[in-house]
Amino acid sequence: MKRSLLAVIMIMAVAMLVMVSCGKSELSGNVKDEKNMTITAVNSDKGDYFMTGTLEADEDDSVTIEAELEKGSIQIEFIGSAGEGSIEEVPDIGGEATYTAYVSGEDEQTVSLPEGGYMVKVTVTEKATGTVEISLD
Repeated sequence: MKRSLLAVIMIMAVAMLVMVSCGKSELSGNVKDEKNMTITAVNSDKGDYFMTGTLEADEDDSVTIEAELEKGSIQIEFIGSAGEGSIEEVPDIGGEATYTAYVSGEDEQTVSLPEGGYMVKVTVTEKATGTVEISLD
């Protein structure tokens, strides 16, 4: 009797762990280098966001954004940052985005950016799951 009760309790504990892990929400960005970034969304809620940087655009660089979202949509803002690279100056990231991309489903966009460093702000606009690859070349 004790063994069957212990078995039932263990099964219930494992089931609860599985249910909790399936409901987790995540929105993250991995800046691989100054030219490449991956955004990962797992059940991310509308309004979830993060800001990271810095991606570096050289003269004549274009940014390519490749979305593979199973559901939802994401807004990606490229905000020019002045004063980076200097210990004495704090980067100024205020103001408007140089370029704003709206992605959903299997979407691809390419646009030219002026030379410089860019902070990237990612905001979920509709509950999202999937990945977005960003590359400058």
